[in-house]
This record gives sequence, C-alpha cells and structure tokens, in this order.
Amino acid sequence: MTGSDLRIAVLSDVHGNAFAAEAVLRDMQQCSPDLTVNLGDQVWGQADPLRALELQRGLNALEVRGNNDEVLALPADELPSHKRAVGAWLTEQLPLAERKRLAALPLRAVLADGEVLASHGTPASPWNSLLIHYDSSTQRARRRTEDEIAGRLQDFGGYRVYLVGHMHRADTRTIGDTLLVNVGPVNWPNDGDPRAAWLLLERRGGMWHAEHRRVAYDYQAAARWIRESGAPDREEIELILEPKDDILQDS
Repeated sequence: MTGSDLRIAVLSDVHGNAFAAEAVLRDMQQCSPDLTVNLGDQVWGQADPLRALELQRGLNALEVRGNNDEVLALPADELPSHKRAVGAWLTEQLPLAERKRLAALPLRAVLADGEVLASHGTPASPWNSLLIHYDSSTQRARRRTEDEIAGRLQDFGGYRVYLVGHMHRADTRTIGDTLLVNVGPVNWPNDGDPRAAWLLLERRGGMWHAEHRRVAYDYQAAARWIRESGAPDREEIELILEPKDDILQDS
C-alpha cells in the first residue's frame, strides 16, 4: 500500500554559506513542499555561518548530522590539523549550545510513511559515501557498482528511497525498484557548476520522482563576506567562485 502524494524538499551541505542557503530557500518556497529534510554539514564554512544556521533553523526541517557536524563541539586542538584554524574561528561565530545540538543530531531518519531513509553519507556513517567511491591514494572517484551499493545497504534494506549528501555531487541511481539519490550540495559543488543544489522529491500516484534543482546566487557577495570577516581559510573563496570539476569514472 502506498501513501498519498507528497512533496519533500531536501538540502545538504550548506557549509555555512548563508548567501547560497538564502537562494535555495527562496526556490524551495516556490515549490511549496509538505516537508523539508536537511542532510547535514550545516555550518562548517565561512560565508556567514551564523546566518546560515539561523536560516536553516527557520525551516523546521527533519535533520540528520553530517560528518562536520560531529566535530563542531570539539575543542580546536582536538581536531585534525587541517581543520583547526576554521574550527577555532567557528567557535567564535556560533553558540556552543547550537554546536552541541548539531553534533548530537541523529545519524539517519525515516520519513514518508516509512518509505524513505535519509542520511548524510551512508545509513551507517556520515564519513562514508553510498554512491561514490573515492580513492585517496589516487585522488580519483568513481560511481559504485550495484553490488557495492547493495552491500552497504544490507543492514538497512526495505526502503523505496535512500537520500544522501556528503560527496558534493548530485546523482540519481535506480537499482531494481529502489531509488538512490545524492541530493547535491548547497555549497562547494564539485561538478564545475557554482550554483547551489537541492532536491525536490515527489511521490505521485505511489511512484517516487527526483528533480535536481540548481540555483544561482551572489557568489561575489559570499566571497566578499569571507574576505572582510577575517575568516582563516581563503581557499574557500576559490571553491565558491571557481568550483572544481571532479571527473567521475564509471564502474
């Protein structure tokens, strides 16, 4: 038995970019969703992260935690060396109570009458990827095979739709009757397109449909905010203005 028609707005990986989040939220509102889901990594970034957090809180979304959310409440000296400068800066930008709340969000969430499972990376870990395999030794990425994906879902089977983020690249796979979707990132896309991404997921007549949406925003304003704020990692400006295009190899 299938449920009634449903429109779900899904966003992921805002990474503290209030300018991108604002544009995405405007586009979402025009689509009149019944429910909003946030797949995590909400504030680890430098383009006005406090305002980005406030915008996301205003959604009253169903939230799961991302890998960067997990470390928000840690002291900066306990972070990996490459994260310490931004981590220390974020402790000055964001209230401790909010950082603790984000770090304690659930790993996954079930929605839509039990038909949809939402998580950041995989249902088991926000640090891994469901649809993409990344080889750190060669710095190359490829789409996972159907068998690999099935293996990762063996303890979390039975859902019609799986929603993930984390890898900053929108993708949709259909395996049998199962729809698997990486919703794409609001911030730092790695497909060469600077526009913010989000997903409109719809159940119509008992069938699920995924529409990837892209939204332009004021990239220069985001970069200017980073420069003027004294944020420590200026490489983020390049990620916003000139996003990389990580070429995926087919399995």
